[in-house]
Amino acid sequence: MTDYRWARAAELPAIASFFARIVALDDAYVSHGEVQTGLSVDGRTWVDDLDTRMAEDMAALGPERSVAVAMDQHRLLGATIVLWEVTPRVSFMVVEDMAIDPAARSGGVGAGLLAFVEAEGAGRGMQWAFLESGLHNDGAHRFFERHGFKAMSKVFSKKLPG
Repeated sequence: MTDYRWARAAELPAIASFFARIVALDDAYVSHGEVQTGLSVDGRTWVDDLDTRMAEDMAALGPERSVAVAMDQHRLLGATIVLWEVTPRVSFMVVEDMAIDPAARSGGVGAGLLAFVEAEGAGRGMQWAFLESGLHNDGAHRFFERHGFKAMSKVFSKKLPG
């Protein structure tokens, strides 16, 4: 049985390693967010020290972010990082990263994890849920569309000289 819950601080290093291991399997996961956070230098491939950088990022998470996990007894099956944002005009959550162990895909783990964080968002009064996904991450796109997400915009980038 899969258990969905919020991660404990002591679990964050192992979750960072999990993220690095899972996302490194597919460069299609890379998006502008990975460029903005220095996890990809070109928007197409991962940096060589992805595990180290993921660990640094996970250690630096502040109170505006939460990490949800999907566990099967003591085995991590999936995780997601969620940003909570409340402004004077709108409250929203951003599913910043989501990784599911390939062996657990198509078994409801991702759907359960997404439902878990959406329920928390609704409980917090969030009006919107946002996420972004790599341009060619078609499997993830289909997954999110099945769960009610719709494309709202395109992100454009340009590498500047220097």
